[in-house]
This record gives sequence, C-alpha cells and structure tokens, in this order.
Amino acid sequence: MLRIPLPRLGANQPATAETNATPAWQRQLQAILEVQLARFPVLIQLRATWRLLREERPDWPWLLPLLAIVFIRTYQRERRRMRRP
Repeated sequence: MLRIPLPRLGANQPATAETNATPAWQRQLQAILEVQLARFPVLIQLRATWRLLREERPDWPWLLPLLAIVFIRTYQRERRRMRRP
C-alpha cells in the first residue's frame, strides 16, 4: 500500500526544506487526494478522528474500551428511541 503523508486540510504551511525535497509528482498526488477527500465530509471526519486516536496511543488501554462503551450505550439508546411510536 502506498503510504503518503498527507498535510492537514486547510493548513497553510510555509515551504520548508522538507517540502522542497518532495518530488513534484508526489505533491500533485497529495493535492489530488486532498481534493477527492474534500468531496466526502465523512472521510475528512474519519481521518481527523484517526489522527487524534494515533496521538492518544499511550492512553489506548483505557481510552478504546471507554469509546466502545460509549458507542454501545449510544447505539442502544438510539435503537430504543426508534422503536417507540
């Protein structure tokens, strides 16, 4: 799988030595991917959530079970709400 580090959406970053070292085709590919992702707001939200989870990796042992519990309880509550007349 091609793993290309993508810049954050809407981030206006000044050109750095690292940016200048990136080949033009790779910068164009990143720009195309950003445009395609912008067409689907859900993908942008999922990508942002995944980034935040990666940053919280040391806290995963307690964070992921907590998120699972919140998800399950919210799902069950919404299902109950949908069944009511």
